Amino acid sequence: MRNTSGRTFVLAIALMLAGILQGSSSVGSFEIDGNLTDDSGPGEPLDWNSPPPNVTTFIDQTGSGDDIFNLGSKELDQNGWVCETGSAPPKGDIVKGAISFRILARKQYLYFSFFRQATTGDVHMDYEFNQLTATSAPASRSCATLPRRSAGDVVITFDTDDGGKNIQVRAFKWNGAGFIEFPLGVKGVFWDAAVNIPNTIPGTAAGAFGEGALNLTDTVGNIGCGDFNGIYMKTRASTAIDSALKDRTRPQSLTVVVPTPDLSKAKASGSAFAAHVGDTVTGVQLTLPNNVNPAGGVASGQAGEGSNTQSDAVLSVAVPGGALEAQVLSASSSSNVTAEPAGAANTSSAEATDVSILGGLVTAKKVTADAETESSGTASTFSSLGSAFQDLSVQGVAQNNVNPNTTIGLPEALYGPGSFVKLYERIGSTGTPPPGDLTGGLFTADLTVNMIRIHITDYLPAVLGNQTVDVIVASATSHTEFAQILICPPQTVSGHGFVLRETTQPALVPVVVGFVDIQANGGFDHQNLDAVAAPTADSGAGLPAGSVLTAGASVSESQGASFTDASAASTYAEVGGVPCILKAGVCTVSAQVIRSQSNSQAAASGTFSNADGTQLLGVTVLGTEVCAMLGLESTCTPPANTRIDLAGLGFVILNEQFCDNDGTLAKKCADGSVAGHAGLTVRGIRLVATVPNVLGLTPGAEIIVAEAHSDAKFVKH
Repeated sequence: MRNTSGRTFVLAIALMLAGILQGSSSVGSFEIDGNLTDDSGPGEPLDWNSPPPNVTTFIDQTGSGDDIFNLGSKELDQNGWVCETGSAPPKGDIVKGAISFRILARKQYLYFSFFRQATTGDVHMDYEFNQLTATSAPASRSCATLPRRSAGDVVITFDTDDGGKNIQVRAFKWNGAGFIEFPLGVKGVFWDAAVNIPNTIPGTAAGAFGEGALNLTDTVGNIGCGDFNGIYMKTRASTAIDSALKDRTRPQSLTVVVPTPDLSKAKASGSAFAAHVGDTVTGVQLTLPNNVNPAGGVASGQAGEGSNTQSDAVLSVAVPGGALEAQVLSASSSSNVTAEPAGAANTSSAEATDVSILGGLVTAKKVTADAETESSGTASTFSSLGSAFQDLSVQGVAQNNVNPNTTIGLPEALYGPGSFVKLYERIGSTGTPPPGDLTGGLFTADLTVNMIRIHITDYLPAVLGNQTVDVIVASATSHTEFAQILICPPQTVSGHGFVLRETTQPALVPVVVGFVDIQANGGFDHQNLDAVAAPTADSGAGLPAGSVLTAGASVSESQGASFTDASAASTYAEVGGVPCILKAGVCTVSAQVIRSQSNSQAAASGTFSNADGTQLLGVTVLGTEVCAMLGLESTCTPPANTRIDLAGLGFVILNEQFCDNDGTLAKKCADGSVAGHAGLTVRGIRLVATVPNVLGLTPGAEIIVAEAHSDAKFVKH
């Protein structure tokens, strides 16, 4: 019995050692066995045919048209590199290759492979990671297609001796003058490598294929998004790191993302209804339309690749008790998960026409709610574009411009304390994987839009108790989620804009018209206004209606996107129709066109913000044309931060521009106190009252017309 146990123990050790010697899956759960086939079957460990995640591939020509190094190009002397077209020695002629990044148990692993043209000698292969690009910093005057090395660049080598019986994997870091070698530790624990001897790859000669796996975390250190701009392969004449160079591939960008998204974890869902009435006075509890779902409304949902849609409509509704009357009420919801482009999307919408609520308390010709969300493996966003009112009136007062989440209080004596009308109620959010999570997280987006929501705390104050009434018209909800395919989180952006912000009574909350904004990982928001007249008759604060700003069609829009290696955002606000600011007999300030635009970008190559697209045309101050006043052409846009003092009132600043974090316009806002960040605010017109005045504005009052802000940030992970 003892002998049997001993033999069993010895056999187990022998098998384990054989696995290490032949190349095993012990490093990074990858089969280092000299072939492409996943011999272990589905699941772990992986092989090149599995395939592994996050693969970057290289293809290289052979023969006389190959990209090679001229004789005399040495590994350590980039100044002497000569890149040309010709034939590389067959044993060092790269045919193709691949690398793959993977995170396992918070360890980052690199898998790498190559095919070479012939096996007439040993192979000496490099995988070089560079921070610079060939465009910005070529390796030498005679090698403009490869990048210049900079301190911190990394080279991982694969060398064979004695026909592939001995394999050595090494790693080096460039310190500005030479290479410093990393200690990689024990083969089979921190790294492993193999060639196809004996060969099992059809059409490939024995020794023409090689592969390896390296635990980066415990040796070289993690390679993240933004650490390196690119990678390329090359071959040397011998094992010596300072030997002559032979063949080369073209550099490939290194984004460190997984190219194959996991659709199985993708989800999209949404719901919508045109109207809901909850009336404790009449006992009515009703959600419309209610043909396809007894509880009312519509809903859709999709998990994994595919689509699901539901829609419904009802005509001519008059709810008992007079809580709601409408002619057409419709709702739809569509959920989709697609492979190309890879993502999850939901659009839910609801519409009601000829609406009258609670005997005319709120009326509208048409009310439309639109909620859209999208999620991918790199970002998520939401939008309420399409949500709108037509001929909306509250308590007999027309509501021409409605900002998101506008609340109008109702008289307590008629409707009880705390009663209100909410217009364009919008609640949205996006979610990203937590900082530091390199894999396994979700990008999510959620949005709920209620175009009209009325809450009455006591509809019959004279009757004992509270008779509550709740009415919602045009409601849409949307949700999406998609599995993270980033090894690093994305860069960040932000943006906002508005047509007008007036603080005519500094003690009160400012009135903002046409406000838009986006989330930190990007998105899109847009508002169209048919006309602008502020203040309105019921919010004049002692000022005549329309005296602060009268203008025609106006637009505000903010959009942005963030990825692993870059981010960008742009916002504009445009006021049209010959606007007039502070009208008191004559316009204090007027202009034919007021458009403010802010643009920001951030990447490893640089960060900047600018005001391209900004225009102020035909600006007059107290009837005097500003460009003529400044001695400029009549079609000019006044220079940034043009200030004009207004006697007996205060001052006005035209084309106001200022950077985030104390950055300067001369440096395109990139020299602020936050590294890798640029942000810019552009204001078409800002008017400030500083002294008592004939217009009745309180000192400290401020009017801003057409503000646009954007910023972008690049973080080297």
